[in-house]
Amino acid sequence: MYVKLNGLIYSAVIILAMLLFSKLVSSPFLTLSLVLATIYMGLAMAWDFSSGLTGYINFGVSFFFGIGAFLTGFLSFVHHIPIGLTILADLALGISTGALFSVPTLRLRGPFFTLLSLLLPYIASSFILSFWTVLGLPTIGYYNIGRLAPSTFDELVLVSLFDLIILATLYALYRSHFGLVLRSIRDDEEAALNLGIRTFRYKALAFSIAAGVMAAMGGAYSSVSTFAGIDAFGLTFLLFPMLIAIVGGVKRILGSVPASYLVIVLSQYLNLYIGSATLVVFATLAIALVLITQPMFLQTFLRRRIKFE
Repeated sequence: MYVKLNGLIYSAVIILAMLLFSKLVSSPFLTLSLVLATIYMGLAMAWDFSSGLTGYINFGVSFFFGIGAFLTGFLSFVHHIPIGLTILADLALGISTGALFSVPTLRLRGPFFTLLSLLLPYIASSFILSFWTVLGLPTIGYYNIGRLAPSTFDELVLVSLFDLIILATLYALYRSHFGLVLRSIRDDEEAALNLGIRTFRYKALAFSIAAGVMAAMGGAYSSVSTFAGIDAFGLTFLLFPMLIAIVGGVKRILGSVPASYLVIVLSQYLNLYIGSATLVVFATLAIALVLITQPMFLQTFLRRRIKFE
């Protein structure tokens, strides 16, 4: 148990060390980059907890992120509700929406769940683009959203504390019987079913929890940027969380902590020099890492090469 807790302690130390580093350096751009890194960290941990552990790949990350951002925008812009309360509302909305999506779709096997989840952000963004005037939005989104804290560093502190809570919660579930069942689903769901385990309940609960975290991170992002637009449903908020989880090690949860700082801070500084090409660079890197880390790909590649030679 001591060895297992070491990983959690080291991850918490990394988060606190980044806070101290930001304070010592006092660079506004670095601090903002670290805020974004902590937001993506929450997304990556949630994705790894649900998709990484179960093997059911969820491409709907940006959908849950986007609805959280828009709910915070609506509550803050229209009703002037404090951001802390709006993020709690995001969490509740994400869990309930995740459950509504999971109940009918997680009964599907193979790529069907993945394909359906991929459609979610496109449906949401298309709906807003088509009906934003009917919905009463001030523009294609909400602006002048209340900030999470008076300064960027204070926002970094609050989001980091939120991530520490998420980290401890998801890791505790990962080490529990619940996490063991999720891993068994990934390894051999048929065997788990034959043992009498009702895998559907575990999958639905895992995806609902993850969706809640994603929506809360969307709310935090909109408060940091003070804007919630359709870009919240974009590819960026799917690509980077998956890339962070892959770099940190899928099914490990804790690896997302150092990986998020590495990937996001690097991408922010690269964006200064190559602009929008940054997304292309990291998309290419994500594809390469997926191919390299998939055992079936390597086996197929080696068999074909041996046969060719």
